[in-house]
Amino acid sequence: MEFSRRQFMVGAGALAAAPAVLGDAKKVFKVGLVGCGGRGCQWRGGVCGQMVDGAWRGGGAIHDISQAARRLGCRVQLVAAADFDRQRAVDVCRRYGVDEKMAFGGANGYKDVVAADCDIVLLCTPPLFRARQAAACVAAGRHIFAEKPVATDPRGLRAFLKTVADAKAKNLSILSGTLHRHSNRFLRQIGPVRAGAIGRIVAGRVYRCHGAMWVHPRRPTDTNASYLANNWYHFWEMSGDQITEQAIHEIDLANWFIGRTPVSALGMGARWRRPAGIGNIYDELAIDYDYGEGLHVAAWGRHVNGCANPLGTRLVGSEGEISVGGRIRRFDGRPVAEDAAAAAGRDDNGLVMEHADFLSGLLTGHPVNEGEQVAMSTATCVMGTLAAYSGRQVKMADILTNGKSEFYDGWNAAFTAQTFEETDDVPLPREGFGIVPGKA
Repeated sequence: MEFSRRQFMVGAGALAAAPAVLGDAKKVFKVGLVGCGGRGCQWRGGVCGQMVDGAWRGGGAIHDISQAARRLGCRVQLVAAADFDRQRAVDVCRRYGVDEKMAFGGANGYKDVVAADCDIVLLCTPPLFRARQAAACVAAGRHIFAEKPVATDPRGLRAFLKTVADAKAKNLSILSGTLHRHSNRFLRQIGPVRAGAIGRIVAGRVYRCHGAMWVHPRRPTDTNASYLANNWYHFWEMSGDQITEQAIHEIDLANWFIGRTPVSALGMGARWRRPAGIGNIYDELAIDYDYGEGLHVAAWGRHVNGCANPLGTRLVGSEGEISVGGRIRRFDGRPVAEDAAAAAGRDDNGLVMEHADFLSGLLTGHPVNEGEQVAMSTATCVMGTLAAYSGRQVKMADILTNGKSEFYDGWNAAFTAQTFEETDDVPLPREGFGIVPGKA
């Protein structure tokens, strides 16, 4: 799938067009929050504690959209919050002066937030739930910020793409958590690269490597559902594994700068450092993405302590190379001028700028819909993960259009998002044992 210049400049354009109408400090957007952990709330700290674009990702969506509104001269007002653990939602409401009766718990709590008097819903729940929750938001006429990824399997992907189409038909915004597309560091470079600054892109590599992730031991009061919700990252059914849940940022940059998504993937992975009994995902993954026309991008993901931790996206062209967000280098030594106009009136904090572009679109009557781009980058990740877990080549068509493919519905997970809404007795996947590809 190719992306036009209009698509990659839409965020900057929306913000640039906004000042004529942004002076009304009385404009208030009512916001509902679904998911009150590190992604949703400032003071709880980050999910991984990583620094991105000069800010802590765990600063949370409610904090980031508040900062964006302040930048634009408008305001946001939290009106309802939900979390699997209702106490978290209560804590959020207390902090922001919201009546505790608007704090909701359990897997169905998002429905109460969607039904509340709100303009925008922030979806910061585990990835498994996002497609179903996004559909409910659009059905109710709500604008959405949906964290990445937007699905963990092909069925969720296709459902989310339908929601994107429904949102466009209703003129509703969908903002994704692919924040780099809103950061100056990248907006300054995308135009020159697309214009041929490094020639034709011929190869690339993606790294997303860091130490071990958090673990929350099972509590005596935990049901299977609450345990899974509290340790969602460690189960591929809940998170999609590392390539899908985290490396999506770097893979999204590759898709954006290349201008299309890959046609197929081969991959491998291993589980060799993770403590016994902790989830069922791999410790490391390596994916070879085939973008067609001889272009391959290698993607590495790892979360093991005591190792080198490369992070980023690097592309090599026929006339130069780029460390995306870093340096553009031509082989002939000639300097490359970045696109200063694309960065006018903006800054490098993508966490805030993505919400500024989101709100600017609403203020100007031109809602920003990033649903398709984040869905296709999620699809790229899901395709790679399926390839690694199966040991087979997986094509993009296998998960989006070819209903006869063995990968069309991914694997038959023991539960779905709907399962959580119907029972606390969610089947617990076998822990301490990753999927083994191939045959003995």
